[in-house]
This record gives sequence, C-alpha cells and structure tokens, in this order.
Amino acid sequence: MVICALHDELLRDAHDFGGPDLVADIHHEARTWVDEAHPWDGTGDEPGDRHSAYLAVWWQRIDLERAERIGTLVQRGDGRWQPIGPVRCPDGHTFGPRRVLLGWIPCPCRGHHVWTCQAPTDDGLCGLQTVHPVPGPRCREVGIG
Repeated sequence: MVICALHDELLRDAHDFGGPDLVADIHHEARTWVDEAHPWDGTGDEPGDRHSAYLAVWWQRIDLERAERIGTLVQRGDGRWQPIGPVRCPDGHTFGPRRVLLGWIPCPCRGHHVWTCQAPTDDGLCGLQTVHPVPGPRCREVGIG
C-alpha cells in the first residue's frame, strides 16, 4: 500500500535525522493534531481523512527537519553515510530520479554541495541550483588541474 510505504520512508528519515526521540516527538504531534482536527469515537474503521492528516503532519515535520540539515552527513539505517539533500528546487520542483544533478564546487572553505534542478519547463530544463553551504564573501571556485 502506498500510504504504508510513505509512512515507512518518513519514519526512516525521522530515525536517521534524530533517532527515537524525534520519532516519538513527531508521532505525538501528529496524533494530537489529528485527534483535534478529525475527532473519532473509535467505532468502525478509522476514517481515511485521519490517516491523510497524520501523514501530512509527518511530511511537514520531516521537510522542516531536512531543511535544517541540508548538506550534513547522516548515517542511514543500513550503515551508509549520506549527505542530506533538499527535496525540491527553489521553484518547488520535486527532486527525484532524472530530475536533479548532484555536484560539488571546490572552494578554499572546503567546498559546496550543489543540487541542480533538471525538471522540464516550457523553456527546457529548470536549472535552478541549491548550494550548501551558501558561499560566503571569501568563497571562490577553485580550478582543478
């Protein structure tokens, strides 16, 4: 089921970003909001709007947690280390397979991660970039070779 797979992915990200404490915090926030916004007396099957609202809170919190950590390395559940990247470009296009180019800009400050949007637009490809960390006044691209 798509909803279960989405929840599993959000749960994995929450665990990787903040461990069991973050998982518990998001679960509590989501459950509290759903109970207030979509009350249910517990009889019959739980209404679908409660499931959707619960996932929406999870999705918002994971997006916020991700935004605070862009460019940092986290150890995933399978033991691999991975930099956290944005999920969308500055224009709002969602990143995914064939929709983002990952890059690196060498710099005396140690360098910058770059995500370039490859989403199709009326004019070709979006091309907007997200750079982390944001280059400072002393940053400059360093040539290789």
